[in-house]
Amino acid sequence: MNIKPLFLLVIVLVIGPGWLHTSSAANNEASCEKNASALAHAGKLEEGLAAIRQCITENPLQAKAHVILGDLLLEKGDSQQAMASFDKALELQPQSSGAKTGKGIILAQTGDLKAAEAILTDALKLNPYPARTHYELGLIYEKLGDSKAALSHFKQGISSHEQETR
Repeated sequence: MNIKPLFLLVIVLVIGPGWLHTSSAANNEASCEKNASALAHAGKLEEGLAAIRQCITENPLQAKAHVILGDLLLEKGDSQQAMASFDKALELQPQSSGAKTGKGIILAQTGDLKAAEAILTDALKLNPYPARTHYELGLIYEKLGDSKAALSHFKQGISSHEQETR
């Protein structure tokens, strides 16, 4: 007798049939988010926005989808709606480095450099891929006249980017 099918049957019976669905649902969410991002990065920003909004309609509790929506809205130039998306993502996942980075970018754009510095520094502690966060902090320190800190963050961002692309 083959052990694998028996093992899966036991898992489904003990854990419940939702176990298989949960795994499939997570894959569908990731696929949905990747599709929206791919459309936007292929120059189809409006289609990407429509796709990520559909993802959110299907699963409004997915924080990452709200971050992606915020990033795309930021790319479009709609800072107010982007901020609302980042706030929603943080409501769902308070430790979202992507949402914090997005908020920091918007705060810096509006001139609230100290608040931007604080939230980006917080995002940096959580961020497994900090190249963008270092870059944004570098820009803030440059605006604040601290060229040493700016250069340090730019260098760290470059180093991080190189590590991410390996």
